[in-house]
Amino acid sequence: MKPEEIKEKIIKLLSSTERKGIDKVIKYLESSDFFEAPASTRYHGNYKGGLAEHSLNVYEIFKKKNEIYDFGLSDDTVKITALLHDTCKTNFYTVSSRNMKKDGKWIKVPYYAVDDQVPFGHGEKSVILLQQFIRLSKEEVIIIRWHMGGYEPKENYNYISNSWNICKAGVALHTADLESSYILETHFEPGESTKQMSFKA
Repeated sequence: MKPEEIKEKIIKLLSSTERKGIDKVIKYLESSDFFEAPASTRYHGNYKGGLAEHSLNVYEIFKKKNEIYDFGLSDDTVKITALLHDTCKTNFYTVSSRNMKKDGKWIKVPYYAVDDQVPFGHGEKSVILLQQFIRLSKEEVIIIRWHMGGYEPKENYNYISNSWNICKAGVALHTADLESSYILETHFEPGESTKQMSFKA
């Protein structure tokens, strides 16, 4: 799917929710680099549009898991938690360059670097950003806050376990995130693809 098609679909899905303030979320996404940003610096989706692509992939997987396991989540909750779980990555990356030896010669290649101007964490940052525009239910906060699962510092493991016992759908978003990242998406090494170079600094 082309980047513009991904953007159109995400906006359509979010617009279809009945959550008060969702129009402000959409406006925020469009004014940020959400639809151009990578999903990571060197792992999955480290290319222009990778973040939006990842978010849509996670939504498609999470939606099916909600149906299979009958979590009872509303369509609005599925859309909001899956499509917006990585809101923390907006305005988070920048393009830098480094020297790399290729065919016996040193060349400058672009790569993504982190430039976090709002260091609030990861899942908690997404929650904080979103709650400036919309109200999240306790269930939605748990799902988004702990979507990183075991990638959180070990000091948080008890919180994750307790949260997932309260809201089992949180486990499903975490696994949807992993499946999307490691099965559906790819990554490029520095200098390997011009697709990566097209992200504006």
